[in-house]
Amino acid sequence: MPEQPDTSMQNLKPTVWIGKQGCTPTMIEEIVAQLKKRKMIKVKWLQNTDVDPEAVASQAKARLVEVRGRTMIVAEKGKAAPGTTGKATGTAKPRETGMIKRAKK
Repeated sequence: MPEQPDTSMQNLKPTVWIGKQGCTPTMIEEIVAQLKKRKMIKVKWLQNTDVDPEAVASQAKARLVEVRGRTMIVAEKGKAAPGTTGKATGTAKPRETGMIKRAKK
């Protein structure tokens, strides 16, 4: 039986970094282009950048697989990650940084 590749968050290298300008249309295009090549990618963003992982996945017409802190994994829509049940586990919101909490006050 062939071994399935490990797609856990630790083993994927981030291929897209969202900077201080936030998630621009150019970033969405890059995510879409990389998903066509890799099927699953890891996206990270800066601490002082406000990013909504669900919105990013929906704009890229992708499936949000997992979110931890300021890191998310997205996959091509309709493609279940090897070793997963096809259910999105990334429904948790990223933790709020002190800077975001202060801005909300």
